[in-house]
Amino acid sequence: GAKGCGVTELKDYHLYTTGGRGERYGKPVLNNHKYAIAFTTEMDHRMIHSAPTGSIVMESGQQYLDSGTVAIQIAKFIRNLGYSARAHIDGNYQVVCPLVARDAGLGEIGRMGLLMTPKLGPRVRISVITTDLPLLIDKREPDYSVTDFCKMCKKCAVVCPSRAISFEDKKDIDGVTRWQINSEACFTLWSTFGTDCGRCIAVCPFSHPDNLFHNFIRFGIRNSKSFRWFAVIMDDAIYGKKPQTAELPAWMQVYTDKN
Repeated sequence: GAKGCGVTELKDYHLYTTGGRGERYGKPVLNNHKYAIAFTTEMDHRMIHSAPTGSIVMESGQQYLDSGTVAIQIAKFIRNLGYSARAHIDGNYQVVCPLVARDAGLGEIGRMGLLMTPKLGPRVRISVITTDLPLLIDKREPDYSVTDFCKMCKKCAVVCPSRAISFEDKKDIDGVTRWQINSEACFTLWSTFGTDCGRCIAVCPFSHPDNLFHNFIRFGIRNSKSFRWFAVIMDDAIYGKKPQTAELPAWMQVYTDKN
């Protein structure tokens, strides 16, 4: 099920200007819905740390599927109530999901351009439903500690093999001040690997498991600028400056006959 859910008013900057795939490619995006519901599903920590191998593709795809299933079901339920609703899922988006989720109070946009959630960091997948069903808006409370930490950390930019993640500060992009990655460089590397990459997610200090120890670290990051520096240093010391590659699950390992 969903790990987080929030509601926001749909803004112009949430929408793509044109379609990006298939028959919709290059055609103007038309959406007059007033509200957007965003929710997240969790990607497995161990599978993420197998990046960039086939298991991260499976985990990423599974969570796109899970979040998409929920979105389609909720959109259908809303339509059955007599209101217009559209599910925005992998391969069929009209909205920039991280921006919608941010404004719905689910997190902040990090250096890697992904949504940074309070307890799972970027280790989530997002789906969105837009609708004209009247809804109560969730109040967004900006968490400046996340963006301040991203200014200090830069681990994702260091380990990015395509150099798609910037070391520079945030910029104004279509009226929104945020970091933006070089998506062409990122996807070109995916195509070269033959898998998703995910090294930025794996190395991110916010991606650690949702447990007492790491939640204590997150609490310190939220409440102390000095602790943020300490957290970066300790994350390097304990987990290394590069993501630690996890062993593939036994059922995914390929054995070669050496005889």
